[in-house]
Amino acid sequence: MWSWLSVALSGFISISANESNQKTQAALFKTMSMLMLVVMLWSQDSLVGIAAWWVSLGLVIAVLADNLYIFKKQKKLCFAAYIGSQLCLSTSFWLQLSGEIVWWLPAMLLAIGIVVFFLMLPKIDRLIFPVVIMGMMLLQLNWAAGEVWLLSGSLAGGMGFLGTLTLTLSAGLLAVHDYRHPIAYGRYLISGSYLLAHCLITAALII
Repeated sequence: MWSWLSVALSGFISISANESNQKTQAALFKTMSMLMLVVMLWSQDSLVGIAAWWVSLGLVIAVLADNLYIFKKQKKLCFAAYIGSQLCLSTSFWLQLSGEIVWWLPAMLLAIGIVVFFLMLPKIDRLIFPVVIMGMMLLQLNWAAGEVWLLSGSLAGGMGFLGTLTLTLSAGLLAVHDYRHPIAYGRYLISGSYLLAHCLITAALII
């Protein structure tokens, strides 16, 4: 419990520091939050599997992406790092699957994604290509996590799926907030949901 509270507190300090334009402090506490999740993942009593390796790698790459984003440096590398992090997270879910794929799930996610894309199109008209690329990556991430949940029917599977959906929500809010018009308390909503998403994905391998 204390570990999760420490992650949440560190994340809150990072958001507050970023809002106060204290970028070094924001980057430091954001890094602490993500690395604490890695430590928690490897401190569990049960044997750490290959899925944990991929989630750990995804969290470490996310640290790089977050720091580049906070300091507004190397935007292309920042975008690539976010994509790489999502790819690592999705790999951790795909490796947990065996047997037949439930095809109605990706069809439903794709339909929802298309509707959301066209609803957001007037707000992101200058970002169509990166939005499509990230949208496809998040779609397959949600698909993989959803498949794991449907296959296992467990609380852990549900938490992982909810985590990927929350990550998608965070990315959508970020696109609107940064490139179209600010959202009230947008930075808290975006960063809070982003950290929550990674907490849920990590918790799915711990509980």
